[in-house]
Amino acid sequence: MTNRWEGIIILYAQDRPWIKWAEIFIVFTLLIGIDLAFNLGTIQNDLNLFYVAAILFALRYGTTFGLISFAVLLLYKVLYTGLVGGDIFLLFYDTNSLLTLFYYFALTVIVGLFSTSFRERYEISQFRNEELKDENTYLKETVDLLNTSQTTLRQKLLQSEYSLNQLYELAVSLDLPHPELIRSETIRLLKKYFLASDVAIYHVDRSQKSMRLIIRQAEKKEFPQTIFLDEASSMFKRFFQVQETMLRQLDDDDTDPMLLAPIVIDGETREVVVIKRLPLRKLTTDDLHVLNILFSWIGTRITNAQNLIRKEQHEKRYPGTSFYKKEAFIEIVALQEQKKLHHDQPFIVLEYALDYEPVSLESIEAIVHSYLREIDIVGYDQDENKLLLLLPGTSEENRQRIYDRIEGILIQKGV
Repeated sequence: MTNRWEGIIILYAQDRPWIKWAEIFIVFTLLIGIDLAFNLGTIQNDLNLFYVAAILFALRYGTTFGLISFAVLLLYKVLYTGLVGGDIFLLFYDTNSLLTLFYYFALTVIVGLFSTSFRERYEISQFRNEELKDENTYLKETVDLLNTSQTTLRQKLLQSEYSLNQLYELAVSLDLPHPELIRSETIRLLKKYFLASDVAIYHVDRSQKSMRLIIRQAEKKEFPQTIFLDEASSMFKRFFQVQETMLRQLDDDDTDPMLLAPIVIDGETREVVVIKRLPLRKLTTDDLHVLNILFSWIGTRITNAQNLIRKEQHEKRYPGTSFYKKEAFIEIVALQEQKKLHHDQPFIVLEYALDYEPVSLESIEAIVHSYLREIDIVGYDQDENKLLLLLPGTSEENRQRIYDRIEGILIQKGV
């Protein structure tokens, strides 16, 4: 229980930096006041409470505030030496004095790094616990809603093939840590429980002018890699007007899919489930209701998985950019290889050697991302000074054309 409250206090202080400053000010004010009031001169000793306080602040709040505390005691040490008539320059030239300062400085940094690492692990653990609590609450509310509706829909529910246990199994099946795994499981569930065939999931650009294929499961390659909504059929245009689960109508084209369903992420339709074939005669009203619940769960699970990955992959990207480090980029490519193996989803990886060490990766990111799609992923190999591009859904025969186009852009921009 003590460790739990200690962790909560640390996180509370992290969100409010003034608490840290106030604590440092109060502690050092008391120490300095006592030291001066009683003329103790403890700051001159090799081991004193000032060093202990700096180390404790490093342990409590991390390296930054540990070094701030060390700077405060060093400033007081200089001022106190001058106050008592000592030689200030001797503090920085005397070997013993320098060794003592360096020893406590190194100890403060090491303790601060340990504290920062511990706090990050604690934050990730807290984040996962909160996600589990939210998910359990959401599932409980869903089950309560179904139980409430059971009184009026008892007869229909008895005719349905789905029970509450099966609904729970659907929810548990989607409780996966990565969006790619959730999408693959979604297609499996649609095929198993709803007898759907030829299923694909598309990513919707923020402009909502085009859709890019993310994953598909079909006997024939009848899903295009890109769907431009200006050129799409009336069913797609009607779908984006209402952005709700939609079945094909009699006046729609025969080539249109049987069902379109939105996947809402962060309040927006960011992905679309496209089902070419669905045996509607075998599906009851309850089945369609369960389908809507399933699509709602998919959006929630993808959102949670993306938030968790964003939290855990903070160290896998270069600071201030969305560029992945080489090791993390290789892991993402491995996932694409699995998708290609199981779903015949093509991809290509391009490498561009830069002529010089970049002064700022942010400037390169601004250039590169303006010519890439939202689903494309960029990495940077710092050792070999290479730019790495992963283009999902791009066929191998387009490699040279895309390579030449991007290389021309990089040369034109002087990268």
